[in-house]
Amino acid sequence: MAYTAKEIHELDTRGLFCSMYIRGQNGYVDRAFTVEFQGELAKEWTLADSAGNVHTIYYNQDLLSPQILDGWSTLSSFYGFKGDHSILFRYGGLSCFNITVFMGVIFEI
Repeated sequence: MAYTAKEIHELDTRGLFCSMYIRGQNGYVDRAFTVEFQGELAKEWTLADSAGNVHTIYYNQDLLSPQILDGWSTLSSFYGFKGDHSILFRYGGLSCFNITVFMGVIFEI
């Protein structure tokens, strides 16, 4: 079932993790998060941002090395990433997430 941004935003946050978009790599998913919600996380995740945009990404369902695979590079194109960027994932259940994309450039110090 496809969810709208409004429906996703109305879900209460049940868990969260932060990932970083690094060009050429799959998306990191926090292992503790995947273990906690392993019984309900589907391969297909629906993401919604505060502007009402909805995206679909695909999770590998691997508890030892959890990653976001397909759809990850689409986020880069959509948001116009020019380097590495952090994304906060707030889980509302039903494999739906509210996301916050941090557009500032990340520098190593």
